[in-house]
Amino acid sequence: MATSTAQSRAQSANSTTGPVELPDAVARIAAATPERIVARYRDRALNYRDLDAAINLMMPVIRGQRMDDRSAVVAAIFAGLPALGGESDPVVVASVVDGAVGTISTDIMDLHDATAPAEPLRATGTSEIDLRVIASRLSGA
Repeated sequence: MATSTAQSRAQSANSTTGPVELPDAVARIAAATPERIVARYRDRALNYRDLDAAINLMMPVIRGQRMDDRSAVVAAIFAGLPALGGESDPVVVASVVDGAVGTISTDIMDLHDATAPAEPLRATGTSEIDLRVIASRLSGA
C-alpha cells in the first residue's frame, strides 16, 4: 500500500504545473533518483528512497494529528537519521533539517528543468534597421 501511495503522489506531482508540495516533491525525486542523498548527519546518509518510504509511514499519523504534510517530511528525516533526535544543539538539528528541505527544493527544480519540455523559442521580427546595422558591421563599413 505504501508503494501505491508513493506512486500516486509521484504521479500527481508530475501532472501539476503549479507549486509542488514537499511530500510530493520527495516522491517525484525518489521515483527519478532514489539513491540520491538528501541529508547527512554524522556518519549516516539519507537517500530519497528511504525518505519517501518514511514519509509514507508518517503520513497517516501526521494527518491523524491534523498536522501539515510537511511535518511528515520532518518526522521522516528524524526517522531516517535516528541520531539526530539525540542531538542536544538545536542549531545543528535545524541546520540538518533546513539543509534537507533546501536540498529537496533545489533537486525538484533541477528535476523539473531536466524533464520539462523545451519551450518554443520566441523570435521577434527583425526590422529593416536591424538588418542594415548587421549588414554594415559584416561589411566593415
